[in-house]
Amino acid sequence: MKRYVLAAGLALAAAACSQPTTSSTATTAAPQGLMERTLAAAPEMRPVAATTALMAYQAAHADSTPKCTEIRESAERGIIPADVADGSIYKPFAGDLVFAVQCGPRLTTVRPDPQQHWLVVMAPGAADATVISCADAHAFDQCIGPIPRATATASTATGTTTATTRP
Repeated sequence: MKRYVLAAGLALAAAACSQPTTSSTATTAAPQGLMERTLAAAPEMRPVAATTALMAYQAAHADSTPKCTEIRESAERGIIPADVADGSIYKPFAGDLVFAVQCGPRLTTVRPDPQQHWLVVMAPGAADATVISCADAHAFDQCIGPIPRATATASTATGTTTATTRP
């Protein structure tokens, strides 16, 4: 009988030694925001995350009009560089991941409507996206890519000119 008790005690001790222990120094993964989760996704799934964020934003904000009922295009513009041009719609969001989502009918005979063009901005660590209409006060599209850089305007000093066109 003593052998069984001793064997059982040794088995319990061995089992206890193999149990994982938790310590106060155990590292836990930092909570990820929408930007980090989106960047971790496959590249072809990132525009889907942007359109999902736009739909969630519009569902939560009744004043966000016109509602996006059909996605015409969703394009990743990337992380906004620090040297984004002054006066650009992108300027306040340097360092954030940005997408341009064009809503409206997917017909080649219908021009894209700037009032149905949205920037979906994902800041590091933020749980939700910031959504901004691309249409300015005159209904011109401010979100036509690529993202304007301050260094690009310096090329005018070398004799090269850059012109912005409006539809």
